[in-house]
Amino acid sequence: MILKKIKNSWTYKKYYRKFKIFLAVNFYNNAKHLPKDIDRVYHLHIRKSAGTSINSAFWGLENFSLDTVRREPIILGKKYSFVRYSKELIEKGNYLFASAHFAQWELNFKPNTFTFTMFRDPYKRLVSLYKYYCWVTQVDDDLGFKLDPSFFVLKKQHNLLNKSFKDFIDNLSDKYLLNQLFMFSQSLQIDEGLKNLKKVDKVYFLDNFDGAVKDLSETLNLSLNIRNERSFKNVEFQISETEKEYALAKLKPELEFYKAVRAKYYE
Repeated sequence: MILKKIKNSWTYKKYYRKFKIFLAVNFYNNAKHLPKDIDRVYHLHIRKSAGTSINSAFWGLENFSLDTVRREPIILGKKYSFVRYSKELIEKGNYLFASAHFAQWELNFKPNTFTFTMFRDPYKRLVSLYKYYCWVTQVDDDLGFKLDPSFFVLKKQHNLLNKSFKDFIDNLSDKYLLNQLFMFSQSLQIDEGLKNLKKVDKVYFLDNFDGAVKDLSETLNLSLNIRNERSFKNVEFQISETEKEYALAKLKPELEFYKAVRAKYYE
């Protein structure tokens, strides 16, 4: 009991993470497991675009899962090190694979960082995000936290909980409403977004998910296998036709951006 209390303390976690960073810097050579001119891999994770499933395919290289990595910023396996959430650690580059929701223009990658992202139909993505927040209000706390390490973070966002679809949309900032466009343009400009997207090595689409995983495996010479980490079943929510029309109007800039991206990158 005392040992568990110590391990869960902020002080212990702080210094243990520093120790893991030291190990990652000095004893891991992730680049040797990747093709020439690729030293690390970074996933520009757009919310509700199957990003957790993609991440889990990489964590699975060390038999890790969402349940084991939880919200840890640095995870060490036998051969590979992984990073998430931490901008500082992402930019330092001591990992095989990293992922976070940071916008592309917020990050300064080290040379030879292979980047990729996954796009999704904007309206379907928004509905999935709404369903996610509805699930938070309908699941038991213990089960919610077991299924999603970010459960209590989401539960604190009262402005997005117990809302109609229209009210949910109105409470979202542009960063989250137009997350795919914001990921590549701080000013939400389509031309700027397309220009920044050119810096990304691979652009994928959710409706060709299996093809994306296959291409990543072949490009990176890694054996990636998808695991279904989370399943939000039996979530109750309603969206009227009027609300759908309202959503599509609010999503207009991202819909135009998505259409342009799809025309250029979809295979």
